[in-house]
Amino acid sequence: MAAGIPRGVLDPDGRRAVVHDRHGTLIALDTETGTVLWRRGRRLRPCAVAGAAVVAVRLAGVPGGGPAEAHERDGPGLAGPVTAVVVDIEDGDERWESAPLRLPDWARPSLVDTPVFTLAAEVAAGGRAVVLRWAALDRYDGGAPPGPGSRAAAVRKASGAVRVDLSGPSPVVLPEAPGPVPEAVREAPDGAGPLPPDVLEAGRVGVRRVELAVRRGAAGDALVLRAVDPGAQAPAWEVVLDEGPRRAPLPPRP
Repeated sequence: MAAGIPRGVLDPDGRRAVVHDRHGTLIALDTETGTVLWRRGRRLRPCAVAGAAVVAVRLAGVPGGGPAEAHERDGPGLAGPVTAVVVDIEDGDERWESAPLRLPDWARPSLVDTPVFTLAAEVAAGGRAVVLRWAALDRYDGGAPPGPGSRAAAVRKASGAVRVDLSGPSPVVLPEAPGPVPEAVREAPDGAGPLPPDVLEAGRVGVRRVELAVRRGAAGDALVLRAVDPGAQAPAWEVVLDEGPRRAPLPPRP
């Protein structure tokens, strides 16, 4: 599996990562020590690192909730405009923000990929641009019938791509599409099988496995990012992304 980190992106050397919390605040990390270099912004999803810049998208709004709930709620997505944003990787200062990207008004973009919305990125033009590729799906999930016709008639699909040049806030719409929406797979990045129950996602940075996990506590839970060396009994480092009081379970339905 290619190098990657949950909730974010790596620079080309794998020495720095930029991840996000449930509010879409960007957090820059030293991947060797786990040191937090800076925290900046709001409602941002990091997409790629190109040169000395981080290319991200800004969503119209971000759901709240506790740490575990926030990870789940990243899924439903939020309607509203999505813009491209370029920030400096050294300090997180925002360089510019684009006009809204051309997405269908029914699309549900979110801070993480979901079965109904995915966003992929690749660095292009020798590091001077980033191509963003998105795919959206709107489908019938039960409840009241969507109207005359079959359920298949209620499914809508759309996809597209834009090139974001680091030099200025005018993304260029590209003709190619990113393909079908992939299904999520909960497996370890090193082929070790299913992830442990407390681990939501995992990636790899060098030889280390980097996990996004829920750490349970007596008073509350925390969503943490932790790096694990092969054969180690304890994480090399751990960074708290989100934390809050544990919510009482919902009462059973009558």
